[in-house]
Amino acid sequence: MEKSRRHIGVLFTLPALAFYIIFLALPIILTFMLSFCNWSGYNISQIKFIGIKNYIIVFSDNVFLRALLNTFIFVISRVVFLNIFGIAGALIIDSNVPGRNLLKTIIFIPCLLSSVIIGVMWSRMFDAFGIFNMILEKMELIELPIMWLSDKQLALVTIIVASIWQWTGFNVLMYYAGLQNIPRELYEAGTIDGATYWQATFYITIPQLKPIVTIAVIWNLIGGFKIYDIVAIMTGGGPNYATEVVATYLYRHAFELNKMGTASVAAVVIAVLCIIASEIRMRIVEE
Repeated sequence: MEKSRRHIGVLFTLPALAFYIIFLALPIILTFMLSFCNWSGYNISQIKFIGIKNYIIVFSDNVFLRALLNTFIFVISRVVFLNIFGIAGALIIDSNVPGRNLLKTIIFIPCLLSSVIIGVMWSRMFDAFGIFNMILEKMELIELPIMWLSDKQLALVTIIVASIWQWTGFNVLMYYAGLQNIPRELYEAGTIDGATYWQATFYITIPQLKPIVTIAVIWNLIGGFKIYDIVAIMTGGGPNYATEVVATYLYRHAFELNKMGTASVAAVVIAVLCIIASEIRMRIVEE
């Protein structure tokens, strides 16, 4: 009977295992192997092994180095601001402000929208005749429209703002859920000891939210390293590669330049960064 149950269990896990191997494990292995080859992406018989030449080409490419730097800037900004806004928003909702249930819904709506929709929407708002320029002109702060997405100094900032706006609600609700698990006795004890609201926040709330902070940071890290769609929609990596990230570099080499080898190197870089972030998370959680 025990053997029969074991066999049935294995049988039920086979579809999930097959899905994992075909759509995750196998593509990762093939991509890693392809990073050592030269291939245009059309005829499999034309795949040619060239060793680490693709890695040398990619890591000596100024465009890739710029893309890597932009990716890290995006990731760091995303992690810092999403966690700050997430904690601040959760504290506001938890303070029994009027209409907090409606506020939770409104904050979470952007998370439900596609990044393509977010990209198009914010592109229109940052347009020369968009709402931001209209407001600045009405306030007489500018005379000529600011070309937000065409300015090398501002383009990446606009994308970061759009992405933070999209995912702030998710972080707020995640931290809000964490606040509900903090024992109220801790706050009562703090009040008896004469702790102010801000002292209770820094010495009770934030330390108790440490597990949520860990999860939120790693989630934002991995999401930042994989960023592609909103960049592709808003700027396409321009102007002059000012907003190029590793994922757009990968897409350009794979589907525009037909250089699958160098594109695979970029994919390996993204995978390694995500694995490192996940490993750090696991170690922190274990500790």
